[in-house]
Amino acid sequence: MKIKSYLLSIFILISVFTKAQNAGNKLNNKQLKLVIDSLSAAINKNYIFPDKAKLMTDAVKAQYKKGAYNNAKDVRELSDLINKDILAAHFDGHFRFYFDPEYAKMIDTPMSDSLRVQQYRIDLKEMQSRSFDFIKAEVLAGNIGYLRWDGFVGMVDEAAPTFKSAFKIVEHTKALIIDMRTNGGGSPDMVLHTQNYFFNKKVGMNHIFSRMDTIMRYTDPSKTEFKLNMPVFILTARRTFSGAEDFTYGLKFANRATVVGDTTGGGAHPTGGFSIGMGFVVNIPFARSYHEVTMTDWEGTGVRPDVPVNSEYALYKAQTLIYNDLKSKAEDERQKNDLQWALDVAQNKLSLAKQILSDSVTVSTGYLKNLAGEYKPKVEISPLPMLIVFKGNNIYRRVPNGAAPDARLSPISATRFVYDDDSGRYMDFVLDKDGKVLGVNVTRWDGTNYFEKIK
Repeated sequence: MKIKSYLLSIFILISVFTKAQNAGNKLNNKQLKLVIDSLSAAINKNYIFPDKAKLMTDAVKAQYKKGAYNNAKDVRELSDLINKDILAAHFDGHFRFYFDPEYAKMIDTPMSDSLRVQQYRIDLKEMQSRSFDFIKAEVLAGNIGYLRWDGFVGMVDEAAPTFKSAFKIVEHTKALIIDMRTNGGGSPDMVLHTQNYFFNKKVGMNHIFSRMDTIMRYTDPSKTEFKLNMPVFILTARRTFSGAEDFTYGLKFANRATVVGDTTGGGAHPTGGFSIGMGFVVNIPFARSYHEVTMTDWEGTGVRPDVPVNSEYALYKAQTLIYNDLKSKAEDERQKNDLQWALDVAQNKLSLAKQILSDSVTVSTGYLKNLAGEYKPKVEISPLPMLIVFKGNNIYRRVPNGAAPDARLSPISATRFVYDDDSGRYMDFVLDKDGKVLGVNVTRWDGTNYFEKIK
């Protein structure tokens, strides 16, 4: 959606409003009334729901009549008070009233063709320096794709090659994880462009209704050179908002993706910035989304996950779901063993993330010191023993000859500790009934080996 501006056609505002451009200024009664009137006019004319617009404007007018804004020390405090009262009457995550004279001036000033080209070049350079908000594309263990981009930029044609290259990396993976946990949204056009990669036919996504017109949005198979047809898992968080919710909602209700994580932020309304004079700007949602399956959108409710888990460990949860499924379909023992290792690693990381957040696993200093010592392999897999050392209230695996740095071990249960790195290795300490440490089973990708404690 293009940003719209709303210029109130009251000539007197031009001279009066220019007197309050400094954030430290306090408005007089005449200026305050003009602000309330012009803000109300903008909301009533543009807000997507006329009945809610009336609730919002009636609330702010009532507070104005009570004198609630007379003691605001400056225009910024005034805008905060008004914004709070409007959202108390009807909450919309995209609505915001604030003081920003520079942005207001930009909205009010028609841009010349030469300046428009100059601004385009500046914006493009900025987007290119950020790789159009694309963060990561990689292949995880078990041939699982992982994609993360943190925004849907407005420069669709310019960003398309970057997204195409990233999507190409995961084209042949067995399943795909798309991380929307830090994506705050952006352009609906870019949302639809990315959705085109996941459908081989025309499918209804989230249509956009405004008080003026309707934009019907369907996937177009001809828009991409290849498709991502593997199972898709989308990770979500409370921070997932607006365009990121649009993307997720569309795939979820087309039965094209499984959503794993937290319920999203709940902002479904395309929004425009409107200048109302005196340096004040109001972001007004002027449209709403509508899906053919649900006959509604996610405004105020968020996109609810199919697998609800804390967003901090949604990635590991998605991996366990994928590896379990792939293992059940594996055709030979080698495949099964590889997937079992990947599953063990994901489950251990999931357990570790859970216990860190909840502090559910507590081990005493004395217990950790008891685990420390020298361990000898039962089967001579190495000429060197293994050392477990205690330092700084933690235990570490140490290579005696100093060939590698100490590896910290983090508990996920009383006896299982995982390496604090990306290797996936873990240890299970073996204790007798009296708590004496007998040894430890060390597990890595190629199997498990037992080390007996000798000191």
